[in-house]
Amino acid sequence: MMGRPNPTAGLRRKETLPAAFMRFEQDTTSTRGTWYAGLGHTARMPDYWELFSPDRGPMGAVNAFAGIHPEKTTQLDVGLQYRAPTFDAWVSAYAGRIQDYIIFAYMEGGMMGMMSSAANVDADIRGGEAGVEFRPAPHWKLGGTLAYAWGENRASGDALPQMPPLEARLSAGYDNRRWNAGVLVRAVSRQTRVALNQGTVVGRDIGPSAGFATLALNGGYRFTDRVQLTAGVDNLFDRAYSEHLNLSGSADFGYPADPLRFNEPGRSAWVKLNVDY
Repeated sequence: MMGRPNPTAGLRRKETLPAAFMRFEQDTTSTRGTWYAGLGHTARMPDYWELFSPDRGPMGAVNAFAGIHPEKTTQLDVGLQYRAPTFDAWVSAYAGRIQDYIIFAYMEGGMMGMMSSAANVDADIRGGEAGVEFRPAPHWKLGGTLAYAWGENRASGDALPQMPPLEARLSAGYDNRRWNAGVLVRAVSRQTRVALNQGTVVGRDIGPSAGFATLALNGGYRFTDRVQLTAGVDNLFDRAYSEHLNLSGSADFGYPADPLRFNEPGRSAWVKLNVDY
């Protein structure tokens, strides 16, 4: 069986991609806080798989190699950090505009199976993170983080594909330099802002994903300053769950081309020995 002819065989692409970044940072009058703001612009050349794995390129181009443009992102970042004897806290946010975001569309190709096409779209992105660490007593540490990301295709007004949902983490730990123990609760919201059958070169949105929560425990003993034994259990309650960004749907990377969602491991026990030398 002969392969399809390549209309861009022997051609080369050469791009000059500019980038710039500036940041302002200032301590507050209490000297315990710091705030910052940064503005940056960068351009990204499409990688090999984005240029050669799609079956089709943008409308009017013979293939992706000839038609896909580099991504260009302009983004504003702001944040605040606060440090005190018993706790630290921080918050950060970003807002960006992407010109020529590389988006993949997946579709059934009849006898040829699953096919993909690549195109450029303009997009808006924004999100934020916040966290706190509290030290109520010697050797004890409590913490929590919250993260959110949002993206939109400016041309259609639809959601950008492969955007992670809202996620929170709560942790508690004890460490007296000999014994240590910890607990981690991870809670992830469901994701309903999806772009069905669109995605990136390594995965696509196959529909809304369910939320989930998991619990992990760990503990350890330090024999010397150089030798430490640690053991733990992840997903203690053996929850059946899958990540929204699970790399499914791209046969080019060894995953089934059918729209399947892979579950993460169930209850898992582990043991680790650290030796510094």
